[in-house]
Amino acid sequence: MDQAMKTTARIACTLAATALVGSAAFAQGTSTQTATTTTTSTQTTQQTAEQREKARLEAEAAKKTLAAQQATIDQARKDIERAQVKAEQAHKQAQQEANKEAAAEVERVQEALKQAQREIELYAKGTAALDTARYEKALQAFAEAAALKGTKADSALYWKAFSEYKVQAMREALESLKEMQSRHPDSRWLEQALALEFEVKDRMGKPVAPAATPDEELKLLALDSLLHTDAEQALPMLEKMINGQQSVHLKRRALFVVSQSKSPRAREILTSVAKGSSNPDLQLEALRYLGVLGGAEDKKLLSDIYGASKDRDVKMRVVDELFRAGDAKALVDMARKETDQDMRKRIVQRLSRMKAKEATDYMLEIITK
Repeated sequence: MDQAMKTTARIACTLAATALVGSAAFAQGTSTQTATTTTTSTQTTQQTAEQREKARLEAEAAKKTLAAQQATIDQARKDIERAQVKAEQAHKQAQQEANKEAAAEVERVQEALKQAQREIELYAKGTAALDTARYEKALQAFAEAAALKGTKADSALYWKAFSEYKVQAMREALESLKEMQSRHPDSRWLEQALALEFEVKDRMGKPVAPAATPDEELKLLALDSLLHTDAEQALPMLEKMINGQQSVHLKRRALFVVSQSKSPRAREILTSVAKGSSNPDLQLEALRYLGVLGGAEDKKLLSDIYGASKDRDVKMRVVDELFRAGDAKALVDMARKETDQDMRKRIVQRLSRMKAKEATDYMLEIITK
């Protein structure tokens, strides 16, 4: 029993001690929890303040960044607008410059056309003066034509020198020939210019080659006489003289002698010279002689030469010779095929002066178009 009481007392003491320890532990836990809560609350308050400050700073930084970006965008927009204005100004200026250049080019072309027309008129005036032996007038016209330095500058210089030769201005003629040879080294008139130079120098007492000697003059007279008695023997000699190194003066006289013969061989020589282009002066002479002959074959030959030639002088001579021969049909055919309006106008002018039915019908055809 005592033992039981002792056991009971020990249990009671143990329980009391346990209770006391538990109370102390509870009190200590409560105190610790309160302190922890207070510390946590203080820390949370500090963190919240820091976060707010950080957020504020970040917001201000973001605001500054947006402001900077907006300023960059505004500046870019202004730069684009200025660039557009400059581009429009540059385009307008370029267009103005292009218009000025185009206007200047049109003006240059118009001036060139005026000069070309003026050159043609002066050249025709000089040629007409030569045909009537008015050498002073011819000299003036060819001098003006040569000064224009157009497509006929070489031939204008040659005929200027020829006119000076005719009016006894020998030194001036040599100067004109020298100018022609210097400026136009590839001209087809060089051979004639050289022959004329020999004639001029011979006339001045400075012979350089047997281009125009009394012996040749006598030979030509003998050939003219022989032509009427033995054409077969005379014609080859005349042809050789025409194609040789004689002066233009002698060649023209030889060609004239040939034109007086009615033999087929004489016509062959004339035809050969008329179709050739190495000697423009003789070519035009041959065309004139063929027009004088006036046969059907001669007219056809003139038409063929017109169609094949690109030389304006040759075409004009053919038109004139067919007009003199009264071949209205050939002229009408040429006018219908001609694409050069100036040349077509020349043909029509000739047809307007003809009384042939073909010419009248063509005039009516033009009017009713």
